[in-house]
Amino acid sequence: MSLTYVSQELNTYGGSVLLVIGTVGNAINIYIFSSVKTYRTTPCTFYFLIVSIHNIAYILINLPLRIIGAVYNLDLTTNSEFWCKARNFLIAYLGLTSFTCSCLTTVDQYFATSRSVRLRRFNTIRLAYRLVFITIIIWCLHGIPVLIFYNTVPVTGHCSDINPTYVSYVSVYVLIFQCGIPGSVMVLFGCLTYRNLFLLRRMF
Repeated sequence: MSLTYVSQELNTYGGSVLLVIGTVGNAINIYIFSSVKTYRTTPCTFYFLIVSIHNIAYILINLPLRIIGAVYNLDLTTNSEFWCKARNFLIAYLGLTSFTCSCLTTVDQYFATSRSVRLRRFNTIRLAYRLVFITIIIWCLHGIPVLIFYNTVPVTGHCSDINPTYVSYVSVYVLIFQCGIPGSVMVLFGCLTYRNLFLLRRMF
């Protein structure tokens, strides 16, 4: 049994399971967070709504192509320069926006549980709208180099980055923006929120 065969099986069956569960789970989240009026006016649930929307888009853009590629040994991005650029742009934008809003959710809970009136003032739906708008703009602008440097390589026929400098940058930003910063922010503010709740319980 070759490693390639195992990889194809994982992409096919594992990807199919994740596609179904991820799509259904995020669709339920979107329905709940958008249909209940109270949730639409709460910053934390608004962030969760944005995360679910971006997650379901990420899943539907990424996983079906991986499954098709594993089953039929076909890479659709090699047939279209536009799709090569658009898919990689969307994957970068959607993933980073989802991570950022997840971090904002954790920070918002810290503000909401703080004993400081000044900090609790940051727990507003208006600020949440602004932060999400700024986040979307920043990560869309960040994805512009993808539209420039990604292309179908004539020799291999694969969709990949054609700029060596940007290849190095991608390795750094994946490590920092997709692994380091989100995890650190969520752990830090999760601990601070727990501390706030612990102090509130001691008061009562």
